Amino acid sequence: MNIGDLFFGRRIRQNHALEHATVTILAQKIPNLRVSARSSPQGFVIFGTVDLGKVRAAVEEALVRLQAGEVDLAIHPNCGTNVAVGLSFTAISCVLALTLMRPRARLFSAAVGLLGAGAIARPLGAVVQRHVTTLPDLRGVRISDIARRSYLGLATVEVKTVQG
Repeated sequence: MNIGDLFFGRRIRQNHALEHATVTILAQKIPNLRVSARSSPQGFVIFGTVDLGKVRAAVEEALVRLQAGEVDLAIHPNCGTNVAVGLSFTAISCVLALTLMRPRARLFSAAVGLLGAGAIARPLGAVVQRHVTTLPDLRGVRISDIARRSYLGLATVEVKTVQG
């Protein structure tokens, strides 16, 4: 069993990969796209006002391209995984600096730790995405429904997927 499957589940990881690929393709076609998205075992939701037809075309293209082996589409530079990795390393470096260093060196060590964590967040986040939080192997995955929804006045597009 893969560590990502253990922590997140295969379906979430597959939908997360499809979400990233979809948002990447949408961003290539829509200048200044401002959306966020969240994955679940059932699919993913895009938060923001986006033309439903463009989302449908992007999802279908993303699925085809991932199934054809374009695995890099599953990695997105603005993924929350990068933020989580950065915050984790920031917390660890600060705790280590504040507990293990001499009093005079603590502030300097904490600052160096913060800078180091900021520098490695994106590259290490991409590694974590590749091996833990996304799974671009979408064999057998298909899109079952794409619909516009509104939650608390926020426009969304819900994409449902099924396996098999």
